[in-house]
Amino acid sequence: MSAFSEPMPQRAFHASAAVLLGVAVIALLPPAKANADSDAVKRAKSWTYQLQGDTSRVKRSNADVAVIDPDHAGSAAKYKTKRNGEEREVLAYISVGEVEEGRRYMNKGGRKYSTGRTQGWKGNYAAKYWEPGWKEIVKRRVKEALDKGYDGVYLDRVDTYESSGSRKRARQEMIELVEEVSRTAKSSKGDAAVIVQNAEELLTSERYVNAIDGVAKEDLYRGINHDGRRNSEGDIAESERYLKRAKAKGKSVMVVEYADGEAGEEAKSRARSKGFVPTTARRELD
Repeated sequence: MSAFSEPMPQRAFHASAAVLLGVAVIALLPPAKANADSDAVKRAKSWTYQLQGDTSRVKRSNADVAVIDPDHAGSAAKYKTKRNGEEREVLAYISVGEVEEGRRYMNKGGRKYSTGRTQGWKGNYAAKYWEPGWKEIVKRRVKEALDKGYDGVYLDRVDTYESSGSRKRARQEMIELVEEVSRTAKSSKGDAAVIVQNAEELLTSERYVNAIDGVAKEDLYRGINHDGRRNSEGDIAESERYLKRAKAKGKSVMVVEYADGEAGEEAKSRARSKGFVPTTARRELD
């Protein structure tokens, strides 16, 4: 978003007239946002995450950031205002590593980018994320989301590279995909925020870190095996080491724990003590 003006053919203006003209032009410009979207996400102190079901709960929250599925929720406009009247950032959930049944792209050639391997959710299949055609599908979805008013994108299944079989460049190919998606988002909307989920070991790549504005981690403290139990201190320490690296680079670190009650509060408190931004949710994100 920028304003352009034609150069005036003459420069013989009285100083006071030039000042008045400048004031008039400034008055015509729309007021700038207090923070760019990516900066606002980095400064957020709370977030909420919902992909299915009745999304009115998101509208009623005071979370600084909301992550929702644009195919389910539609335009971002109705989620931009918190219950208290303040503005919030709304990010579009987009899976870059899975081909998902029910998406519109499945009827437009998307099925051929499925490997046929499921990764935990019925109807979702590991994608051939290195294929140019799949990259174009992802980038098109990113542009569509930003056109719907979303402030950025939340990229899931970056960890698919871990199950890509014998591909020697699997890790590098995923980094390249995230870089391309980030360039697409920021060229479409210069202040778009780019958040990635999981695969925190990729944060050792400077190229990868430079392409993103933040990282979200599921099951950091509990439920790494989807059993609700507290994770081992070794697993926690390893993940925290990568996440702290991102934090030190000025990136947002978001944590989602699928726990409630005392267990959920304990996990959130521990995340906050590390400077991370936590939330709790149902694993179905409904």
